[in-house]
Amino acid sequence: MSSRGWEDLKKELETAANRLLDGSIIYTHLEVSKDPEPGPPPEDSGLPRPLVEALRAEGIERLYRFQWEAIKKWRSGYNLVIASGTGTGKTEAFLLPLLEEVYKTGSRALLFYPTKSLARDQLPRITRYASSLGLRAEVLDGDTSSSQRGAIYSEPPDITITNPDFVHYALAFSGRARRLLATTSAVVLDEAHVYSGVFGSHMRWIIYRLERIAGRRIKTALAGATVGDPLRLARSLTSREAALISGPARRRGWALHAFLSTGRMSRWRAAAALLSWLAGRGFKVLGFAESHQMVELIARIARRSFGREILVHRAGLRAEERRRVEDALKSGEAPVVATPTLELGVDIGFLDAIVMAHIPRSYTSYIQRAGRVGRRGSGGLVATLLGDDAIEAYYCRRPSEYFSQQPPPSYVEPGNREVARVHAAAIALTEGLVEVTGLEEPLRRAVEDLASEGKLISAGTGVYKPLRSRLARILEASSLRGTGPRVRIVDEHGRVLGYRELPQALYDLHPGAVYYHGGRTLLSLALNLDSMVALARGVSGVSYYTKPLYTVDLRDVVPLDERTSEASGVKLLYADLRLSIGVTGYVARDEYTGRRLSEYYFKSPLTWSFWTKGVLTRYPNPGLGEGEESLSAFHALEHALIHASRPVAGASDADLGGISYPSGHIVVYDSTPSGHGASRLVFERFERVEDIAENTLVSCSCRDGCPRCIYSPYCGVNNRFLSRRRAAAVLHHAFRVGKGVKLGKPLGSPLA
Repeated sequence: MSSRGWEDLKKELETAANRLLDGSIIYTHLEVSKDPEPGPPPEDSGLPRPLVEALRAEGIERLYRFQWEAIKKWRSGYNLVIASGTGTGKTEAFLLPLLEEVYKTGSRALLFYPTKSLARDQLPRITRYASSLGLRAEVLDGDTSSSQRGAIYSEPPDITITNPDFVHYALAFSGRARRLLATTSAVVLDEAHVYSGVFGSHMRWIIYRLERIAGRRIKTALAGATVGDPLRLARSLTSREAALISGPARRRGWALHAFLSTGRMSRWRAAAALLSWLAGRGFKVLGFAESHQMVELIARIARRSFGREILVHRAGLRAEERRRVEDALKSGEAPVVATPTLELGVDIGFLDAIVMAHIPRSYTSYIQRAGRVGRRGSGGLVATLLGDDAIEAYYCRRPSEYFSQQPPPSYVEPGNREVARVHAAAIALTEGLVEVTGLEEPLRRAVEDLASEGKLISAGTGVYKPLRSRLARILEASSLRGTGPRVRIVDEHGRVLGYRELPQALYDLHPGAVYYHGGRTLLSLALNLDSMVALARGVSGVSYYTKPLYTVDLRDVVPLDERTSEASGVKLLYADLRLSIGVTGYVARDEYTGRRLSEYYFKSPLTWSFWTKGVLTRYPNPGLGEGEESLSAFHALEHALIHASRPVAGASDADLGGISYPSGHIVVYDSTPSGHGASRLVFERFERVEDIAENTLVSCSCRDGCPRCIYSPYCGVNNRFLSRRRAAAVLHHAFRVGKGVKLGKPLGSPLA
């Protein structure tokens, strides 16, 4: 790859876009980076001599300045937030001061990685530095054998490398693990930018529980790729202030970033075509899509249509299968298409090209993925496919704006009631007796909820005793990546094939749904929400996918905060919301073209209700009638606001939902039960949301609505009752007279 200049690469890509995709290059951006600013030589840093020699053995002749700043701040007692790109040396920035402290004080440290594979991937590197000081580093997670765990508990290592899932359950159920974890003096969260949403809320309480069993405040360091407002993330996750250490976005090298149109192809077929073409030209290439359903689809199209074997990397694979895929990518044996699992820092070597099937859920994700190419002086290609999507159309019009933006803040909702309930149960199991006094407010409320459910028994004023078996079931059914109840997916013989959380299970596993799982195509035959079981069978030869038809209605509102949009003047209410979902049927679409094949409606809807958080507002009617005119205007405006909210909050397609009413009321809500924090960012940044929405509505050249402005693949009524022109009229009317409109109650039949 390094022998190809960026001009030659651009010409090759232009040819491929025209001939292979029947599309074109929309925009290119050349990124050229130098090495980070140098700091002192290792021997002048004051680090222990054996550690200096280990750095020299790694070929490090000078520390980077940001690494040196991290060492000095840590020595001075600061908690740290290290914001630096993939491959820029951020591991040394937290590891060197940490090892120095452990070596000199005899303390113990805990290193968190989001996944087991990433933890084990980092072990050799950490061991090389630790062993130079006579220190031990060990991985302790769900894949650690019982004999290895026994040895670790009997002779604790100086550095324990683990993941949040293991610590979450070990604190509640393992006395030996608790005794080890109680000796922790310092905690590092690497890849900290992934701790947003529900995962971040869980991580906050895991750190809180660690400090309770340790009986002291624990020193913390967060490290991750560039993230918006890293100090806010540190406060959300650790409840304390930290010193910000800023490194470079990427290591020395260049990268050609290209936005490509997909022509008449579906984006999935275009991704398969481009990956196959790049691999055929000798590129070491990695593709990305957001869901495991879509990566499986891309790999299948590549095999069927282009004769190229593309391996799949996603959550849920067995550890040995995951490592086989990573090794194949690292060696260049085969291209790989992945969900965000390979967005993190797993060592897969240096890549020549990245192909993204669509713009990622956040700019932070884009930076993380793009950082995997063009390092150590070599060049790389980052190709992103833009199709019929409102935000992609927005960046087609303003491509330079995409690359000049700042990453959005990570969103964390510490007050998520379902998350707090899980950790209150865990504290009760760990401590035996729980005193409400001293607990933080979300946990106090959760303890009271558990007591009212009969899972805790009063043992005096403000003191509760656990009913262990009932609390254990709460933890066993919990997931750190979600809060909704889990539906079991079983086959005709009763074998469990997997799990899916509500409300997503309602959309993915309704009768007739096509569901991809573990490399298989499943057809859902029945979904029983009383028993929480979906019956499915494997099928072959299916060339279509399904999308649900559904309604969402607002049942209750509990206000939390309010303000007025400075752009439109409309009142904004941030609140706890109780929503009712009803899946009424589904649409079948061709997997290659996305063309609608058929619609099917159930005799009665499948319904489920839950509490979450969201933003409620109301736009004034500019004189439209009360029938379809107003319905199509407010529904289209809701779509435009939802589209715009996702990049503003750094949210994925499935993170936010919306509802519109003929009365002008619009709701933007967190799709996760009890909320995950994205809608809070929408509430805080609503003026930017309205700006993007307004540009989307007025800039599209369609007659009155299309996928590039207001259509949505997640629309509950299959993109009916939508008018781009009327939505623009509503927004412009609000810009003139929106201030003073009373919020009131939503009226009429809702659309989602």
